[in-house]
Amino acid sequence: MIKLSSKIAFLLLLTFCLPAFGQSTGTIDGKVTTADGEAIPGVTVVASGDVLPRPRQVNSGADGGYRLTLLPPGNYELTYSLSGMASVTRKVKVLLQQTARVDVKMQPEGIEEVLEVTGELPVIDTSSAELKTAIDDTVIDQLPVGQQYQDLVKLIPGVQYTEDEIRGPSAGGSGQDNVYLFDGVNVGTPLFGTLAAEPSSHDIDQIAIVKGGAKAIDFNRSGGFTINSVSKSGTNAYHGAASYQVQSAGMTGDLDTGSSEEFDEDRDWAVLSIGGPVVKENLFFYTSYYRPTKSRDNVANAYGEVPDFDDERDELFGKLTFTPTDRFLLNASYRDSDRVVTGRGVSEFETASRSVGDDKALEIAIAEGSWVLSDKSYLTFKYTDYVDLGSVRPDTLFDFPITVGAGGTQLDVNNLDQQGELAVPTAATCGGDAACLAFIDPIINRYGYLEGGVPTGGGFVGGDDSIDQDDFFRENLQVGYDHLFGSGDVTHELHVGYQWYVEKEELARTSNGWGEIDVIGGVPSDGPAGSFFSARLQQAGTVGFPAGVISSEYESQTFEINDTIGWNDWTFNVGVVVSNDELFGQDLRENSSNLSGFEIDIGNKYKMYEIPWEDMIQPRLGAVWAYDEHGTVYANVARYNPAVSSLPRAASWARNSRNQVLEVFFDADGNQIFDQQFGGSSGKFFVPDMDPRAVEEYLVGTARQLNRKWTARAHARYRYANNFWEDTNNNGRSRLLAPDPIPQEDYIPNLNDYREEIGGSSYVIAELDGAANKYYEVNLEGEYRASKAYFRGTYVWSHYYGNFDQDNTSPENDANRFYGSSNISDFAGRQLWNDKYGNLRGDRRHQLKLYGYYNFDWNASVGVFAIYQSGQPWEAWNANYYRCLDPIAANRDENCRVGGTGSSSDTIRFGSCGPPDGSGRICPNPQAEPAGNRTTSDHYQIDLNYTQNFKLGDRYNIQLRADLFNVFDNQTGYNINPDEREAGFGTPRDFFNPQRLQLAVKFEF
Repeated sequence: MIKLSSKIAFLLLLTFCLPAFGQSTGTIDGKVTTADGEAIPGVTVVASGDVLPRPRQVNSGADGGYRLTLLPPGNYELTYSLSGMASVTRKVKVLLQQTARVDVKMQPEGIEEVLEVTGELPVIDTSSAELKTAIDDTVIDQLPVGQQYQDLVKLIPGVQYTEDEIRGPSAGGSGQDNVYLFDGVNVGTPLFGTLAAEPSSHDIDQIAIVKGGAKAIDFNRSGGFTINSVSKSGTNAYHGAASYQVQSAGMTGDLDTGSSEEFDEDRDWAVLSIGGPVVKENLFFYTSYYRPTKSRDNVANAYGEVPDFDDERDELFGKLTFTPTDRFLLNASYRDSDRVVTGRGVSEFETASRSVGDDKALEIAIAEGSWVLSDKSYLTFKYTDYVDLGSVRPDTLFDFPITVGAGGTQLDVNNLDQQGELAVPTAATCGGDAACLAFIDPIINRYGYLEGGVPTGGGFVGGDDSIDQDDFFRENLQVGYDHLFGSGDVTHELHVGYQWYVEKEELARTSNGWGEIDVIGGVPSDGPAGSFFSARLQQAGTVGFPAGVISSEYESQTFEINDTIGWNDWTFNVGVVVSNDELFGQDLRENSSNLSGFEIDIGNKYKMYEIPWEDMIQPRLGAVWAYDEHGTVYANVARYNPAVSSLPRAASWARNSRNQVLEVFFDADGNQIFDQQFGGSSGKFFVPDMDPRAVEEYLVGTARQLNRKWTARAHARYRYANNFWEDTNNNGRSRLLAPDPIPQEDYIPNLNDYREEIGGSSYVIAELDGAANKYYEVNLEGEYRASKAYFRGTYVWSHYYGNFDQDNTSPENDANRFYGSSNISDFAGRQLWNDKYGNLRGDRRHQLKLYGYYNFDWNASVGVFAIYQSGQPWEAWNANYYRCLDPIAANRDENCRVGGTGSSSDTIRFGSCGPPDGSGRICPNPQAEPAGNRTTSDHYQIDLNYTQNFKLGDRYNIQLRADLFNVFDNQTGYNINPDEREAGFGTPRDFFNPQRLQLAVKFEF
């Protein structure tokens, strides 16, 4: 478990000593009038809430208006009182980042006292053009959702459903453009923008989503959607729960194709929680413990017994809510999760010693709160600290020093399975060479698996080849000030805010023993004569090259100012977000006397690039016409400069010195005879004065409260994203014949002079010419709220297309892929003019999402989630298409026959050659393949929940729950293999999860 003492002490200091904190809150506003509609000033409005230790009080203004802001989400009772008037009581639920409108009419005492009005209140915000929504615990608890934070993403209206585990759904941007907030803490992977962290959902009370039309509030720079959550809190009464949920291997449907380890597992989830007062009406606490486990009794493979798989996690959470006075609200929370995995990763033709394990630790610390300076001014503050530590290590480790070079460490040829990861050779290794076959025969006999009683090559023995420690950090500080002013028909809600954060990755990667070991048998294809073995290993960790850490940082500052102007039935939002980002790498130092501006300094942190304030001015303009108290028409224009970028690591000079891979060749006795650099990457220079990536958004919409139960919404939206940065060949525009009007000069004319000084790559970080994506969306939504039922339905038509597809940069995209240094624009066939324009991988032309619940009279409920969406675009990849059409004369095979030169990698080289025709031509039928010109099958799915409660008096409850996912077991294939030269071309590599049942029991008090 992570050491906590210093950070807990700091959080407590912040919580109890500083005057103001954060924004995981909601708002109540409204107007107090007489029965004839005349404004009543001076009415005392008192809000008492279950999660608010002390009541909050304001007075209505001259126009009868009042506003209670910075309220923790929860259930509230409002009391309106004025001398000579009958008091009025209303009940309302405050949702995260939403405004609840409560208008009341008061009458003189003695006429008719209004004691209480209950029922569903309007759920549209008549003063906002944001595409936003909130989902509370009542809805979440009665729907079929999983146990992780990412499982809640499927509830976002109008956003596609995905079962990717790391990459998020596309919502007008790539799956790396979304922002995921957990109690206001950004839990997206620093530098990558994915959701690889594992916060659980059992503590979540509400979620809130902003898809577009953002104000200059909450520092929103997202290129996709932003989702936030608020955790449960203590109240003035003690409440607790204990639950256990299970999904055995037998409760999972059979896979339609092949087998998957994931669904042969037994899973369970245990949760304990309790909350209540430390000091009544002053200090509340809430704490929980979460323990999910996975286990699998592995069956034998070709080599024999395989170790059992185990995945265990322990997560602790604690939260304090403190109101020293009715004007202060303070929160401090801490979450710590530790996960250990063993026995993972042994495939059919690997020995048990090849298994790997994972150690992960997640820490989230928060201090936040608010200070109500007056009825019209508020101060907020928030500090967060996020730590995600992760290691992948072989379960079998080889600990011996390795010296590379003449006279260096020998390869122990008599115990190859104790040296690293050995690929057992096959006859194909030798190409018919008799001496080679005689050399490898005893190796196959010793290390091969038995097939029909005969030792067979092609398997893997020894331990896994590498050891990784990849740690991520993010520290955030933000402050805000809000002030309400105005009179008569014009009012202003002025907000100013400042945010600073730094996110960091620390990566240490070494090899396990000699790493990857191959048997060459004396017939090397790329090594010196006399080579019988080769090994590929990380240079870091060998003698003379201590294992170092590649440290990469992204530091950002943002100012925001926003004025929400009310004028009669109109609300205008005028704001701007201004940002400054700095990217830091490692192993250089500034030196103005050098042409490149740098010199080598191993271990030194250097600023590789800065995006100045003036380049990231992001205006936010919106207008809302509330044509009556139940309906609005709105429009919004916004600009976003997304912050996610992997370049602090991808372009760092530390990749020269700390990420090099060596290839070492050995004779038949294991003596080193030659070594060379193999693969790896190098630091990269940035093209000066680039424009930052930007998203322009235009939005029109309407919302209507049809009655007290039904709400309808509709909007149309357009997004245009451009100024994409990528690493690319410095001379790529001229060498690879970029079409007009793209300029033909090098990105950095004197790059070779720079490289002579300090080395580095021939690739540069450039703003790609003409890189742009477009997104059109039409959204129709209906929502129904009643005392016993809830329903929400959304239909979306959208088109997401362009030439820069961050979701399609690799054969396996559900991973932390570099943003800014991917395969895009890497040499011939991968340039944007190589058929990259078309439908992007995240495009889903049609989508229908329905969910809701119904409460029965016998203390039970049924919940339903249903989704239909169009298929995933894909296209054929074939490098031979470009070997025929390669514009470089030296690399062109004029007759397109076998033996033509050029790259052999098919990755994102869009093109088709058709089947072989017997002519010997490597591309007998060249056909262009524009991006996304093929599509997978549509997918539909229904999930069900049934919950039965057994009340034991007024205090206790036993709950039984069943969740059935993918009721019709529709395992639609996606992530198609696009490689035309592979046997599996055109077949799915992933499928939507099969039908599975989860059962749970919970005790509550």
